[in-house]
Amino acid sequence: MIPGFHELANEGLDDYAVLLADGAILESGALDEIAAVLTRFPSQLLYADSREGGELIRRPAFSPLRLREQDYLGPLRVYSRAALDLDPSQLTDIVHVPRVLSSTPAATVAAEPADPPSGVVERRADGTRRVRYPVQGEPLVSVIIPTRGGTASIDGIDRVLVVEAVRAIVERSSYRAFELLVVADDETPQTVIDELVTLGGDRLRLIRWSDTFNFSAKINRGAAFATGEYLLLLNDDVDPVSPDWIETMLGVAQQPGVGMVGALLLFEDGTVQHGGHLYRDSWAGHIALGWPLERDDNLGSMRVTREVSGVTAACALLSADLFWRIGGLSSVFAGNYNDVDLSLKVRATGASIVWTPDARLYHFESKTRDAAVAPSEISALRQRWGSRLLTDPYWSD
Repeated sequence: MIPGFHELANEGLDDYAVLLADGAILESGALDEIAAVLTRFPSQLLYADSREGGELIRRPAFSPLRLREQDYLGPLRVYSRAALDLDPSQLTDIVHVPRVLSSTPAATVAAEPADPPSGVVERRADGTRRVRYPVQGEPLVSVIIPTRGGTASIDGIDRVLVVEAVRAIVERSSYRAFELLVVADDETPQTVIDELVTLGGDRLRLIRWSDTFNFSAKINRGAAFATGEYLLLLNDDVDPVSPDWIETMLGVAQQPGVGMVGALLLFEDGTVQHGGHLYRDSWAGHIALGWPLERDDNLGSMRVTREVSGVTAACALLSADLFWRIGGLSSVFAGNYNDVDLSLKVRATGASIVWTPDARLYHFESKTRDAAVAPSEISALRQRWGSRLLTDPYWSD
């Protein structure tokens, strides 16, 4: 039995154990609804939304990596008898009921997070854990950076963005098995090229781009020259904060079932630019866009590694094999939504996409930048993915 939970006597659910947290109560008709769901969808585990201390708690779809860092399942769990003694992160047949089936007078004391199959565990003060997944072997990571050598004022200092990005990667990244593929427009100043050659040395491969702007095509061209087992898609206007950002993403990417990994990106002022993708109401955007770094939802989602619907190509890591198997980035999306399309193609293979707060970078994109989304781009996205953009199973804030 899970500490802090007790089993309810129930009728019609003989093959299941209904567990309720101490102090929690079932909503009227909850057992009937549970029985109806499990009759149609027999499962190893069922969990549901709840009301705790008067606050509605909506829970995401099952997220195995998140469960290793945070028990987010809530005060009501229904296990099949055969699965009762198994670690929840090892289960494969799970149902989330998006309705309030239990309530508590105060926030539930979470159970211990599930045990990871491997990794170094660090406990956080809030009761969650950070799981550091050790990199298996030393696979080469091909970092692909499209650029035209532009400049911007950062902290009041004019910077050549791609030069400073490459400098940070070379000088501050603790993972050393990487190569750099910079896809540079013909307009890129020669002084920028010279600086990149000096910084990158033997790690650097410069790839010329002479066509009109197409972010997707530039990434694909860089990938065609890559020799790494993994591809790290990266904008030229980023600056890594955590030295272990590459191995953090790589360790997660090597976990079974994971297809692509994204990072926590921050605006210049330290607020959040990217906490994962959010697909809702036929639109695509960023989770926690503009939030102060200390802000969170009522589940603590911004503190833990978790499955998401997608991640931005401003910083995304996936295997080269998967990238080519799904056709790379679609040149139909020259400027926008190419990463949404890529994410949905990854998930269509059955692989998951994971976002981690433990790989952190600045992304100097302006909060007020006009993304200039072409009507053809949003139309193409909706035609291609339709209902996949209506609701987001991993975010309910």
